[in-house]
Amino acid sequence: MEWDVVVVGAGPSGLVMAAELAAAGVRTLIIERRTAGVQSRAGTLLPRVLELFDARGIADRFIRKTREIVDYPFRASHIWAGFHPIEWRHLETRFGFTLGLPQNMTEELLRDWALECGAQIRWGWELQTLSQDAQGVALEVIDASGQRVTLKSRYLVGADGGRSVVRTQLNMPFEGRPGSFRGIVIDAELQAPWPGGRINVDNEMGWVRGYAFGKGVTRFNIVHRDRRHAPKEEPVTLEEALQCIRDVHGTDYGIQGFRWASRFDDQMRAVPKLRERRVFLVGESARIHYPASGVGMNFCLQDAFNLGWKLANVVNGLATDASLDTYEAERLPVMRELLDSVLAQCTIQFNFDSAGVALKRRMASDLIPLPDVQRKLVLELCGLSTPYPKAAGDHALVGLRVPDFDMLTLDGQSVRVFELLRQRRFVLLDLDGGGTSFNQLDGLELPITTLRVAVARRPQALLGVKGLLVRPDGYVAWASDQADAAHEAVARLQPWFTR
Repeated sequence: MEWDVVVVGAGPSGLVMAAELAAAGVRTLIIERRTAGVQSRAGTLLPRVLELFDARGIADRFIRKTREIVDYPFRASHIWAGFHPIEWRHLETRFGFTLGLPQNMTEELLRDWALECGAQIRWGWELQTLSQDAQGVALEVIDASGQRVTLKSRYLVGADGGRSVVRTQLNMPFEGRPGSFRGIVIDAELQAPWPGGRINVDNEMGWVRGYAFGKGVTRFNIVHRDRRHAPKEEPVTLEEALQCIRDVHGTDYGIQGFRWASRFDDQMRAVPKLRERRVFLVGESARIHYPASGVGMNFCLQDAFNLGWKLANVVNGLATDASLDTYEAERLPVMRELLDSVLAQCTIQFNFDSAGVALKRRMASDLIPLPDVQRKLVLELCGLSTPYPKAAGDHALVGLRVPDFDMLTLDGQSVRVFELLRQRRFVLLDLDGGGTSFNQLDGLELPITTLRVAVARRPQALLGVKGLLVRPDGYVAWASDQADAAHEAVARLQPWFTR
């Protein structure tokens, strides 16, 4: 079987990768060793990922799905190292909220989207070996019937999680440190009894967060002072979970049973690179860590949104293979920043001695509420505190996420930046109309949407900006405060295209 791209793993990042590729006409196959749905491990969608979903026209699906769980799905705040609230109002976005959606539901929505885009999925197919040469990648796979199948593709994306077979086949180092403590996650049979469906308690006995996670289901994340060194393989019992909740919250809320429970730890490991010739690693195939603040899946999805359009352009002959090196150059620093953040959060959050508790109380009262601290933590949680690399002399906006904003076209139509990105094309905007001309692009036949517009509500970051080039993943590729700077935009496009 011949494919343009094979994606190994039908988790969130693999499904987004496949959707991005297939929507661009790339022959894309996902192989997944699972035959049943995943347990609901991750359960948080943050503003940046919702922006990216909006840039593909699917954000409303996740809001509606969350609405099936809670009457009002929009959580205006979040946590960092257990501190609450971290207010999303400090981020200039129309998605100033968190959605609490179980991972299995997120995967269902992403699976449907990937299939709509034209991707194909083979369930119960397990990768055995891979090899690559200058022409492509060969995979030996056991299919759902137990037969050995050979697949060939131009490129391969490993999205197969922390136990990645792709990473193992590449002999890629996966270095870090073992877990130093363990926590418990339990989906209790309980209708969340708190206002807003959430509660967060931290004291000398430990930390327990509870939040609505389905009809009649409340998820508890627990790190208990005296149970954090229990063997990871030891089954979680109802009695243990209830005692932990009572010790921290003072009550077990009358919980009678649970639907699922597991232990987790703070093991941390990562790869030194994200590309090995024609093979790429995204998401948890590249790193594992304690699920601090529930951001992990969000960073995984951003990997896929970064790589997807680039790989599609290469397969479609619009860009050279060298453009794919930007995936590692951009996402590896973000990954390292994430791991540093997780380490810092764990160090602060899970020190339950008197000194540690005193430090947390002081931070909660005197530091965390400060607006500058809030803004910094909001960017960190969304994976936006590490700008993508830019050249010397570039505008300050280059390498940063573009804020969504409303515009009026010359024929009076109202449009947003993220709506324009739904075509997965670069967007080149004349925001001034005072002379900036992009006629030089005529006849190049590049996948670029070019518009002269009036900005209806100009974000603070765009004050003075007359020209703007936005990448398909919502990052600024070029900006200028000068009129008649179209030649700069053309030059900035050249690294991304073959002509």
